[in-house]
Amino acid sequence: MGVCVLLRKNQSGDDPAALDNGAGHHRNGNRRDNGCGRLSLGQETLSNQVLIPMKDMLNKTFSIIGEWVRVITGTSGDDYLAKLNRDLVAAGMEDSIPAARLLGEQTLSLIWFPIVWLFIFSMMPFFRFMFEGPKQILFYVGMMAAGFFFPTLRVRDRMKNRQESIRLALPDAADLLTISVEAGLDFMSALKRIVEKLRPGPLREEMERFFRQMELGRSRHDSLKEMSNRVQLDDLSNMCSALIQADRLGSSIAPVLRIQSDVLRTRRMQRAEKRAMEAPIKMMAPLLACIFPAVFIIMFAPLFIQMYMDLTR
Repeated sequence: MGVCVLLRKNQSGDDPAALDNGAGHHRNGNRRDNGCGRLSLGQETLSNQVLIPMKDMLNKTFSIIGEWVRVITGTSGDDYLAKLNRDLVAAGMEDSIPAARLLGEQTLSLIWFPIVWLFIFSMMPFFRFMFEGPKQILFYVGMMAAGFFFPTLRVRDRMKNRQESIRLALPDAADLLTISVEAGLDFMSALKRIVEKLRPGPLREEMERFFRQMELGRSRHDSLKEMSNRVQLDDLSNMCSALIQADRLGSSIAPVLRIQSDVLRTRRMQRAEKRAMEAPIKMMAPLLACIFPAVFIIMFAPLFIQMYMDLTR
């Protein structure tokens, strides 16, 4: 009877060692999953309880400092804050960075930037001559100016990239708008078609915003003017001005769109030709700095080695 039981166990393939190993692997897998879950939960807790409140506190501090600077400086502060707000809108960052916060960052950077670089340069003996006499004053003034404009670099870079993206996509959008209007669609239907056909990007965002404003009842004149002021791009401003003029005169916009479309495509071709002609000039610096020294070493190194060996004999 006992032999039959053992035979049945062997035939069924239920090896006790294999079962123990399988259970061990299952337990190890559960431990790893639990460990990863605890790590993810810990990171989320750290982000929610420490990082996010700290970020909010810094944002509030920068905003308070910016408002304080604006109140002290008076009208000039209001004008500069309005300029910062225009740049943030053109960069598409008006929702993430308020203008008062950026002004607060500039104010603090005006103070800590010279201090940090003063500490760094003081540790280098080669730069100690900069802290002698009038040079020290020039160093402080230069570092304060650099620190004041340092926080705006990312805004200006983002604004230039966004404007360049709109500039590249605008001729195709103008062609599509012209074809749609010439085919018999009204301006709103043609604009809706553009919003649907354009690739996701800054131009599509601006067109969607322009379309929503007109749907809410704003006039074409006001919507075009606001979009032109918001983007701060010459090509788009010229197109908006032409459409506003056609709207005031009551003329058809199809010929105006056709002319603007041709102008935009011509300008895009001219910019491409200009960059192609500038490419050889821009390549001169890398050639002089990287390739020519290597060529000179290959050509003259054996000669100098031979001369040195002859002189040492």
